[in-house]
Amino acid sequence: MNHLLKFSVLILLFGFQSCSTSAQERESASAPKIVEVNEAADLMAKGDILILDVRTSEEVSQGFIEGAENLDIFDWEAFTSGVEELDKTAPVMVYCKVGGRSQKAAKYLADNGFDLVYDLGGGIIAWQEAGKSLVKK
Repeated sequence: MNHLLKFSVLILLFGFQSCSTSAQERESASAPKIVEVNEAADLMAKGDILILDVRTSEEVSQGFIEGAENLDIFDWEAFTSGVEELDKTAPVMVYCKVGGRSQKAAKYLADNGFDLVYDLGGGIIAWQEAGKSLVKK
């Protein structure tokens, strides 16, 4: 009888572990991927990627990555309603000044059903430091 109890406990433990592993695998599959400047530029050169600038309009007026759409994450209501208008099946790359806000935005996108989300590591500062150009209005 003691062996039967031990066996039952082992079966339960393995069952719980496999369930938690599956949940972790699903979570990591939709997690945003941090990309460095050169990889981001390659993705943009291939086309068909939405570029999302989550900085304030004042920051954007100082320069932005060509083709970027601005949704200020500090204006949460406008940000979330703007996100609802986007195609969740299209790949999206998010950036901000140095990476903090874009990380939050990228996680929000991934958590809300976007299939493929990239986060520009180091933000627009890293972009500029790599010698990449900006557009000014």
